[in-house]
Amino acid sequence: MISTGKHTLISDASADPRTVFPRLLPIIDYLAQLNQRVDLQVLAQMLRTTDVRREDLEPVLVFGARGYRRNVIAATPWFELLALCWRSAHCTPIHDHQGVSCAFKVIAGTGTEVRFKQTPSGLICPTGSVEMPASYVCAAADADIHQVVNMQAPGTDLITLHCYSPRITTMNTYAYHTSPGGECSNVYSGESLPEC
Repeated sequence: MISTGKHTLISDASADPRTVFPRLLPIIDYLAQLNQRVDLQVLAQMLRTTDVRREDLEPVLVFGARGYRRNVIAATPWFELLALCWRSAHCTPIHDHQGVSCAFKVIAGTGTEVRFKQTPSGLICPTGSVEMPASYVCAAADADIHQVVNMQAPGTDLITLHCYSPRITTMNTYAYHTSPGGECSNVYSGESLPEC
């Protein structure tokens, strides 16, 4: 933990993240001074103009065994800057960002973002997908519903640099729903048809 004057910075790195991640210094310094939710457009622009590579994030690159892994580069109550590590087929739940600004940049590999909308029935419906190559920046706010996936071949990793403001404490998650099956009238109760 490192004091920034306003807040205490926490990190998975073994030392002050401002020295461990020099290419991220402008972003860390900007975020560490926040005392309210970040402006999403400012954050997305900062990520676009920051030249960061996989080797710059090595001190915190840890992959999960069963799913993607969130590794803290720096955080205060008003933001968290993370390196997310994804093996092939790792994915987020379908989720929104209720009360949180989120922007991320693809550092290595190619990710896929699947976007959804809520329908009047209460069910979610996919509206499209975007292939995200290295350097791609995605920005999402409150009601944006999406899922991020590493759909690359086995053995091909995905690394993304994510920033949330304020830190995520809860988010809405969604799932596809299915009906239990059709109901059959007695007209289909013949011996040769399967039971309904």
